[in-house]
Amino acid sequence: MKFIKNNINTVLFTVMSFLSVILLILVFNIGSAPAQNFSTGYEEQPFGEYLAGRHALVNNDYGAAAEYYLQALALDPENIPLNQFALSVLITGGRFDEAAKISKRLIDSGEETNTSNLLVFFENVKNGNYEDALGEIDGLSDTGIINLVRPFFKTWILAKQGKFDEAEEMIAALDPESTFNFFNYYQSGLIYEFMGNIEKAEELYAKSLNEKGLLNIRAVEAYGHILRVQNKKQQAIDVYSQYLIDASANERLKKALADTEKDIKPEDYIATIEEGYAEIFYAMSTILMQDNVKRVASNFLQYALYFKEDFPLVNFLLAQIFESDKYYSGAVNELDKIGNNSPLYFQSKIQRAWLLDDMDQSEEALTALKKLKAEYQDSRDVMNSIAEFYRTHERYSEAILEYDEIVNNINQETERDWVLYYTRGIVLDQEKLWDRAEKDFRKALELRPEQPMVLNYLAYSWVDRGINYDEAKGMLE
Repeated sequence: MKFIKNNINTVLFTVMSFLSVILLILVFNIGSAPAQNFSTGYEEQPFGEYLAGRHALVNNDYGAAAEYYLQALALDPENIPLNQFALSVLITGGRFDEAAKISKRLIDSGEETNTSNLLVFFENVKNGNYEDALGEIDGLSDTGIINLVRPFFKTWILAKQGKFDEAEEMIAALDPESTFNFFNYYQSGLIYEFMGNIEKAEELYAKSLNEKGLLNIRAVEAYGHILRVQNKKQQAIDVYSQYLIDASANERLKKALADTEKDIKPEDYIATIEEGYAEIFYAMSTILMQDNVKRVASNFLQYALYFKEDFPLVNFLLAQIFESDKYYSGAVNELDKIGNNSPLYFQSKIQRAWLLDDMDQSEEALTALKKLKAEYQDSRDVMNSIAEFYRTHERYSEAILEYDEIVNNINQETERDWVLYYTRGIVLDQEKLWDRAEKDFRKALELRPEQPMVLNYLAYSWVDRGINYDEAKGMLE
């Protein structure tokens, strides 16, 4: 595995240091220990597996860490601290079958944790054991973020059981002064939609968007969807258009807007209790990521996937977290789960190619980008990615050809195209094609006057060449 190759010396040093301690213990005790017991037990202890797991975890290789901890547990299955520690690692790695076994082992031994209780509760919900699940809710953690969402665990079960009056009582009991109301209203809207009360769902989605706090694009989607269900086409178009002003790159909103304009009938937004639970954990993950609480957010995203396996938004966010942790193989694995029926498919494929480049698989990355270009022949994003690939790998002549193709395919220039001309100008300069480069820099300034990066590059280039001193001085000033 990559992390072992890259850090073999560190691993060997750690293991040798550990073994040295063991050896000293043996030496000091050899005089009093019976000869036949000299080697008993040490070869069967999970020292190596535990150390390898810790090392993998330090390097954010959650898949490898999970494997090593499972190997360690196979050698020492009754080790309670090892079970408790491994549980969280397995969840981050998405290994719920093994995590569930550990949770039951901890509960049976009287050493349960908040996480083990939560997983057993999840299993009962997923298997339809709702009465057992209801009995377990009060035993779940009453601190932290789980305490904030516990009321919805119960409300969803009541709604599933058809106990609509009780579910509505739970929703009505929520604190109207809560700073979490943008989340509470959205979740309540989902439950009302699940129960078939479309008008109430619409009201709550709208209230969610009017609350101060994190704007969850899912609430925008839900509100637009409920308007479409009620044939309020223009209102839905207005909602999508309004939020696309600040979220212009959001592919899901763009698709929803396009579908609305074409009168395409929307699919069910929330159809099962499992989808409801998945929405809880996806929403909480986006909130956690506002404060960069990545490890907890990762586990919550895995909880979401436990309840809803086909959830591209979760895969994409999890891939972003893994990428930031340099767990590239895990990020690639998440992106590979996003199918071509998802609005995130195109973006995921571009991101996957860059991940391959980060993993020192440059040719594979380029091949992936070229394949995507064949699939999306008119996509400027793909052409720009290929040009950037060549540029970052200092393959400037090939980069110029790609940038030229982008420029030749522009139908109408906009202010944002200054970046294209600026970047191509730098590449042309690297290839000693100064006359062309200078024209591109001037074109960039025509589109975005007084852009500081362009002014700086062009002015110093003139100074270095001993030309246009007065103009250069004006730019620098």
